[in-house]
Amino acid sequence: MSMRTIAFGRAGRASVVVLAALMGTIGMAAEPSAAASKQKKCVAKIKKTFGGYKTMNFCNIKNVKYIGVQKGKNYVGLAQGKGPMTLTLTSTVTVSNSKSSDISVTAGSVSSAVKFDVTKSRTQAMAGSYTVPKGKFGALKAYPLYKVYSFKAYSKLDGKFVTKGVARKAIGYRYEHSAK
Repeated sequence: MSMRTIAFGRAGRASVVVLAALMGTIGMAAEPSAAASKQKKCVAKIKKTFGGYKTMNFCNIKNVKYIGVQKGKNYVGLAQGKGPMTLTLTSTVTVSNSKSSDISVTAGSVSSAVKFDVTKSRTQAMAGSYTVPKGKFGALKAYPLYKVYSFKAYSKLDGKFVTKGVARKAIGYRYEHSAK
């Protein structure tokens, strides 16, 4: 259909051209582009009408797999001394469960999938000892231990893969000693 077949006069014709241009723009915006079709996040905070924010989850957590037991990166207790002596490390320490991923996912959805609260902390007493040989300088370190699970997040909108991550559950401590 050409613009001439619509009998609106000169002003009407201009408004039809504008309307056609606007419809073309809307049509283009409605088409998913390659960049727009890739979901960048699983969580959005939406401002409520009367203050505060509501967190919206746009991902499902699936493919949860147990990886194994892993030692934490940073020690939570340390005892040092020159031998001959026995180093004793006794302490009460709090360590936290955790989750991590490239893109933000809600703690609630991860907790539900891995069957433990990823925001929970655990306080536990620990005790360990190590006998340092004569003439050596020894160290005894305690590291937190975690059960580690991997997971994948998929879009609730189109079902496509969005990100992967890990969840860690604090279960105890590992002691390591050294003597130099």
